[in-house]
Amino acid sequence: MLEHLRAQRVLEEGRSGMLTKSKKRAEQAFEIPLLPAIVVGSAMCCLFYFVILLPPFRHPLVIRYAFCHWVAIASAWLFATAAVYLVQKLWVLGRQRRMVHALELVLDEWVEHRAEWDIEPVMDGYRRATSLQALWKLQKDHIAKSWYGKRLGHLLVRQVERRSTVRLDEDLESFADRDAEALHSSYAMVRIHCWAMPMLGFLGTVIGISDTLGQMDAQALASGSKEAMNGLTSGLYVAFDTTAVGLVLTMIAMFMQFFVQRAEQDFLGRIDQGAASAMHRCLSDQEHSDTRDVEASLKLVANRLIDSMQVLVQQQAHLWRESIGQAQSEWSSMSARATDSSLGTIQRALAGTLAEHRDSMRECLSQLSVLQTEGAQQIDGRLQQWQTTLSEQSRLALRQQQEVSRNAELLQKLLDSTQLVQAMQQPIQATLERMTEFDRFQEAALSLTEAVMVLSTQLERSGHISRQAVRRRQARSSDPQADGISADGVIAGGIFEDGISHGSPMGLEADGASDAVVLKLDSPTIRKAG
Repeated sequence: MLEHLRAQRVLEEGRSGMLTKSKKRAEQAFEIPLLPAIVVGSAMCCLFYFVILLPPFRHPLVIRYAFCHWVAIASAWLFATAAVYLVQKLWVLGRQRRMVHALELVLDEWVEHRAEWDIEPVMDGYRRATSLQALWKLQKDHIAKSWYGKRLGHLLVRQVERRSTVRLDEDLESFADRDAEALHSSYAMVRIHCWAMPMLGFLGTVIGISDTLGQMDAQALASGSKEAMNGLTSGLYVAFDTTAVGLVLTMIAMFMQFFVQRAEQDFLGRIDQGAASAMHRCLSDQEHSDTRDVEASLKLVANRLIDSMQVLVQQQAHLWRESIGQAQSEWSSMSARATDSSLGTIQRALAGTLAEHRDSMRECLSQLSVLQTEGAQQIDGRLQQWQTTLSEQSRLALRQQQEVSRNAELLQKLLDSTQLVQAMQQPIQATLERMTEFDRFQEAALSLTEAVMVLSTQLERSGHISRQAVRRRQARSSDPQADGISADGVIAGGIFEDGISHGSPMGLEADGASDAVVLKLDSPTIRKAG
């Protein structure tokens, strides 16, 4: 008994190990690489933002919702990545559908081989599975690595490992469940994005409301300025725009996921039905009497499975619609509550700030009135000082003006005197020249007088002339010319006159009746001496 339990445990562990390996293979079959989706999604997001900025495609509404906040840009990136991932899955699904025809031809060949193998009664299920596995290894790589091909290959490997086809139905069911679970797991990234986009929208709403409250100017709101109210409302509508963008993108992504997942589930049901039919036709034993009943039961199970899948799909669609409606109603109610709470908070904050601002304004007005009174008094004092200073300056200016006028009169008199001096300069110069000439003539006359006196002395000494008593002259005349040279060239005063002519140009005459000696000189001689 203990040995039987140990053997059963070892068998179950081997089965679980094989199921784990097959599950990993199935996950690898249905998984799509994330890196191309992230790269292409990022490129498409950048291209979208580049295109909407071009003038032909620029629209104010699109610009408003696309650039309202960085959270909206992040939601757009998540949506683009999810959309590219779903399109990639849809493209892979199209390729898998095109390979179904080639696999159906392979299955028809296997059925023909089964007709040949039935001739040999010793050909059991294990040998048939081994033969089919050998034929399967001859297939092309793209057929063997397709979803349908991997299902058939895994079934054949399982039958060869068990060395029996008795539990074929269990294997078919387990592989169908495994592929369905792997297909569901392949949408994990899309489900995460569909969950993250509305969360980011709500986060943008919270950030926008907090930024609006943080940047609120209480004084501007208290004054009732339109700019402050516009800033408050703009911050609030930008905050709710992020939620709207997140919800819209989430709904679009969820509908895309629903249609792609439904298409893959339909294709997976086709794979389940085709693999079950092919394995039963190729590997099941037909020696039993109830083979037709088994086939009928399998068909009935398959039909029921198809019906149940359709019902499940319809229920899933109905649940998605209900969940979307509930999510929308919850988001609307949450938005309304958030709006009410934020407005209440804003009103309370505004009431407190307005009261404080009113008190501060009153204090400022009282201080301003005191300062205004003091300033008016200071201004009056300064004005009086300025008036006194201006009057003193005006008197000083008047005095300076009088002094300037007197200086101007003096300058005018000095100018007239200067002109008079300039006018008298020429006659004075002429008089000075005449006086110079007269001085020269007087010096010449004196020199001539001295010469005459020397000559008369010499003549007297030689005996040519006799000395006579000289009579004193009468008093000098007031005329200056009596002491000098007369008009006809006669020199008076101490000059002898003789009537003897020596044949020289000058003559001497003696006047016996007078005491004076007069020397008459010839006018040309006097002029020459001069």
